Amino acid sequence: MKKLSFILLICLVSTAIIAEEYFAKIENHWLRAAPPNAMMLAAYGQLTNDDDEDKILIGAYSPDFNMAEIHKTIITDGVARMIHQPQLIIKPHDQLTFEPGGLHIMLMHPNKAIKVGEEIKICLIYKQGDKELVQHIMFPVVRK
Repeated sequence: MKKLSFILLICLVSTAIIAEEYFAKIENHWLRAAPPNAMMLAAYGQLTNDDDEDKILIGAYSPDFNMAEIHKTIITDGVARMIHQPQLIIKPHDQLTFEPGGLHIMLMHPNKAIKVGEEIKICLIYKQGDKELVQHIMFPVVRK
């Protein structure tokens, strides 16, 4: 029984390591603080693909919000619109930037008050073949 438990543990750890290697590296990530009654917040950062294969980002979620989507802000005739991005491809050795006025992770309907200084878990969902892999990231809440 101990041998079987050990083998299962090794399988789980090796799967986690393989999955970690798949994810894009995230840097300079942050979540913009908003008034306590705000129903939408946005998260930003840079994703870097240090690999030789495409990284396919297909979504996001957070346990602290009822809904999360990746959006791109488009300005047409002076009016800003947010367009849902169902898939973003990060080419090998390239970078994808989430920034105010551009791509961002839109977090909707918080389950609790989000305060400056907290860290909020946001999970990025990648597609690799027929599998979905989830990267868990803690985003600091800041006032910018």
